[in-house]
Amino acid sequence: MIRVLVYDKRQCDPKKCTAKRMVRFGIAKDVNLSAIPRGSVILSPFAEQALSPADRVYAEKAALVVMDLTWTNIDGFPRLKGMNERALPYLIASNPVNWGRPAELNSAEAVAASLIIMGAGEQAAEIIERFGWGQEFLRINGEVLSEYSKAGDSAGVIRVQNEYLDALRG
Repeated sequence: MIRVLVYDKRQCDPKKCTAKRMVRFGIAKDVNLSAIPRGSVILSPFAEQALSPADRVYAEKAALVVMDLTWTNIDGFPRLKGMNERALPYLIASNPVNWGRPAELNSAEAVAASLIIMGAGEQAAEIIERFGWGQEFLRINGEVLSEYSKAGDSAGVIRVQNEYLDALRG
């Protein structure tokens, strides 16, 4: 089981906040920045490496961390030393706020996708089944998530992503 931590900047509508719901459901823990264990995998749009199955070892030792803040305030994204910052590869949102938008996943989509990529599909299913749009997320992204999970390392994930994008462009 990979420990899932949420750093919540409390910027989104509490009624729609998937990070808060994951904490309420007991599938994630709300933490402040100082409580994030050294060596954790931090999901970051600014990371230089893509999340890959190779990151599971770090997530199992420390944690998988999602920083919950709105895209309009992304410049305030906290940068922490001693962590493994990773970017998610190309995925499409299925949540009601950002449906169909590439790379604008909410916290629950990001965590579920990360868990699938790292080979923790059962844990991801526990998260995604809690949300009405969860099955749609898997329908839209399931095939490419499966390929990402077989990629091995960051370079492999980027290769799969580029092939996927080429196929989309036709």
